[in-house]
Amino acid sequence: MMTHKERIEKALAFQETDRVPFSLWAHFPNLDRNPRRLAEKSLEQQKELDLDFIKFMPYGLYSTVDYGLDLKVFPGFNDAPVEEEYIIKKVDDWDSIKMVSGRSGEYSILLEAQRLCFEMMDERIPFLQTVFSPMTTAAKMAGPEMLVRHIQEKPEKVRRALELITETTKQFVNAVVEGGADGIFYATQMSTYERMTESLHKDFVKKHDLEVLNTIKNKTWFNVIHIHGANCMIKELQDYPIQAISWHDRDDGPSMSEVRTFSNKVFVGGLSWGKNWLSKSNEAVSREVAEVASWREKDKGIIMGPGCVIDPTTPSERLELVKRGVLDTAR
Repeated sequence: MMTHKERIEKALAFQETDRVPFSLWAHFPNLDRNPRRLAEKSLEQQKELDLDFIKFMPYGLYSTVDYGLDLKVFPGFNDAPVEEEYIIKKVDDWDSIKMVSGRSGEYSILLEAQRLCFEMMDERIPFLQTVFSPMTTAAKMAGPEMLVRHIQEKPEKVRRALELITETTKQFVNAVVEGGADGIFYATQMSTYERMTESLHKDFVKKHDLEVLNTIKNKTWFNVIHIHGANCMIKELQDYPIQAISWHDRDDGPSMSEVRTFSNKVFVGGLSWGKNWLSKSNEAVSREVAEVASWREKDKGIIMGPGCVIDPTTPSERLELVKRGVLDTAR
């Protein structure tokens, strides 16, 4: 029986594994801003489902709070916080963005949660910290449409802010790696033709992405880029210094077989996500798991996971169904 780390290492090398490597991830609303609760819930889920790696799940707006964004928090443990309002409303508001530390403030909460997670581990599980691209952080502060409009109006103002956000992100990823992470789950929500032209993407997204990723490329062994949204720029990101890519392959496409015609990266996916996955029958989910297992017979470079986050209200029986389906693939 392979260890979880061995299973991921083999998959990244396109080698045979004893079963399909997999992971699942969901937010822990109103628990995830407490470092110990986030660490505990992450390890609890890993142990219950026998996950092969931990995709750490801080709340999605953590990279904006130190710039001044206020959160609107909902009662209970099912709904993630959203912005009270965008802090960038007009193009001149970008001038108010100042440098913040990637090692203190809200970032220090994540670093402490990561430290606690390692402290609590019985077995050293591969660990990926969630990091948002600089352009994604900017979009969370202004809204994607307003951000693009501001780039078209006064690109120099947005560019200056992005340079500061990039420096903060670099500080954070270096602290993450120094703290023991095996890599990062690098999420970009602006690498899609639905929001950007290829020219704008090259100058405002890719330039800063490469700055961040190059700062850790020789210090990590398991980095995943998650390309969020439909009509995403998968082909355009193949030169990124990462080992694996994640996208909405099941729900928005393109399919893994299509992407394999031009990509030598490992694929993380094969399952639906969010409400799409939640609305499917157990039989449909079982078929998804079986299909990913069959794909692995031909393409060893596949790690099973959701196209994005799964809904926090997903019943435990659905999660156990996936676990049983994976264990059925064991050799």
